[in-house]
Amino acid sequence: MHGYGPGFVRYLTYRRVTTRHIRRACVTAGRGDAGRSTRAGFMNASRSLKEVAAAKTGECMRHNRAASSKNTNCEREPRSPRSGREVTAAAPLTLSVAICTRNRPDELVRALRSLTRQSLTDMEILVIDNAPSGGATHDAVSTDFPAVRYVVEPVAGLNVARNRALHEARGDVVAFLDDDAVADPHWGATVLSVFDENPNVGVCTGRVEPFSTRSPGERAFEANGGFSRGLQSIRLPGATNLRLHGVRAPLIAWAVSVGSGCNFAVRRDLALALGGFDDALDMGAFLPGGGDHDMLWRVLCAGHEALYEPTALALHEHRRELSATYEQIVGHQRALVAWLTKVVSQSRGGPFLSATCFLAWRVMKPSIRLIRRAVGRDPLPVPVLFSMWWACCRALRVYPLARRVAEERRREAA
Repeated sequence: MHGYGPGFVRYLTYRRVTTRHIRRACVTAGRGDAGRSTRAGFMNASRSLKEVAAAKTGECMRHNRAASSKNTNCEREPRSPRSGREVTAAAPLTLSVAICTRNRPDELVRALRSLTRQSLTDMEILVIDNAPSGGATHDAVSTDFPAVRYVVEPVAGLNVARNRALHEARGDVVAFLDDDAVADPHWGATVLSVFDENPNVGVCTGRVEPFSTRSPGERAFEANGGFSRGLQSIRLPGATNLRLHGVRAPLIAWAVSVGSGCNFAVRRDLALALGGFDDALDMGAFLPGGGDHDMLWRVLCAGHEALYEPTALALHEHRRELSATYEQIVGHQRALVAWLTKVVSQSRGGPFLSATCFLAWRVMKPSIRLIRRAVGRDPLPVPVLFSMWWACCRALRVYPLARRVAEERRREAA
């Protein structure tokens, strides 16, 4: 495993001090009129961070790689995702950005506008219209964004759409942005630089902040943890030397704690070599999540690294209604447990024990949260926590059923 060298520690300290003031400015800007100040505040702050930190980043990352190369516990040399040979100098990588969407043309237009304003202009933009019920998405793309490639994927399922994007994309790196998210102007350039500068990184996740916190549902989602994972870079598997929420944690716990699929990039050839995204996960209401965790975990198991890069910033519009937010939170926990049962069933030896213990903890966690709620230390109401506990218990048997549902969807669309 790669460890953190002293140069990288200095870099993290520098970034923490720098971004504390930027984050405060962004939150203040987010209280402005009609959300415009929110967008401008985050984007201007990210631009400032990008410019100020650029010199430090390169120097400290080089120091960290040099220190990591001396770690005797790491026997695997960095390898190219394409050939498996030792990494050599190569041409600059190219980027494709994919938005997988279904029946949300207004949110999609907003996301596409953020992509057309990127500082990285030489990138491909794809819209994967997943089992649309009408032509509104096609009309929105063809009218306002003629340079965007529009592709219909008839089989329902987010991971099915993601796999279609992997096959359609022409870039070396495919970055996924949710249709209800907005990318910072330097988002694409930052994502691509991560892969250019780190040949063994297979997955990059970025920071996700709320587009707004004006509604009860949006505030509840953030109170429960939100999507953001902080202002410090996290590199896996090396970060397991650090503490997660104050305690030592196994790699699989870190793998579900370094970002989300709404701001997620992967090396295209590597993802295809691993079989793409698991279409039995991220199936909508039936199993609403797990695909991003699964891909990141398989990339790590294949001997590559994952990097959480907070300067790759996107804003996500959470659900406004409390009931919808609670349903989403419970659904994410159900999907997480279902995915963990898959990992346990496919693991052997030490990884099996680690995954089994983590699965047991995730099933037990809602009951721990009920105790915390009793003393006023948990943001979710008691009925929601009971629903979460029951959903986690039921999820222990969901994944095999999800596999059958995914196969039926493919047959119906054939």
